[in-house]
Amino acid sequence: MSDTGDRLRSDLAALRERHARRGGATEIAYWTIRDALRTGILRPGDRLIEVELAAALDMSRTPVREALRRLEAERLVENVPRRGLVVPAITLDDLVDIYEIRGALEGLAARRAAQRMSAAEIEAMRQTVERMERALADDDLEAVSELSRQFHRLLRGGSPDGRLPTLLSLLMDSYGLLGLHEFNAPGRLSAAVAEHRAIYEAVAARDEERAERLAREHSHNALQAQIFAHHLANDF
Repeated sequence: MSDTGDRLRSDLAALRERHARRGGATEIAYWTIRDALRTGILRPGDRLIEVELAAALDMSRTPVREALRRLEAERLVENVPRRGLVVPAITLDDLVDIYEIRGALEGLAARRAAQRMSAAEIEAMRQTVERMERALADDDLEAVSELSRQFHRLLRGGSPDGRLPTLLSLLMDSYGLLGLHEFNAPGRLSAAVAEHRAIYEAVAARDEERAERLAREHSHNALQAQIFAHHLANDF
């Protein structure tokens, strides 16, 4: 945090308020810092200094220390010699690895959603897709991005097995570390919205195989767009 100074104090305070009901101080610290990583408030290369985080979160150092240990175990932060804990940069190899794992897990989530989702959950997916399509028509990139995240939360929530949603949530939270935007790839925004609709329709039709295949293809296409964004970023 010393790299970015006081810029983060108000942002972290707002996030802490969002997670105030998580439980004890360690849980609040963990979810607040994790959310800051996911949303890009804490950026690749930022140092995570325990005493400064504790001051920003208005708590003692002990829960912050425990939260950072947990985040390090989950590989959302890393310990760099002579620098301490930092927000890691994501390499192209990391990017491929993340999306390959995502494709397998989301394929399974989509299959289970087609098997088990309630009518109310499927209706929520339909409404999300339609809102996404309206946001696309309005050229509202921020809204499309948020609705995409909401769609994936609904999709993985269709599995009653707690492990799969937890694994996907952890993996997708690591995307905040990428600093890349798949929608920068030409035509990706409209293609992604169409892919979400196709997945929804397969789930609604209870077509397990098609839902899984489309979810895997969606992840593959997102990877190709991220690779494009990665190379674009490195050209400047």
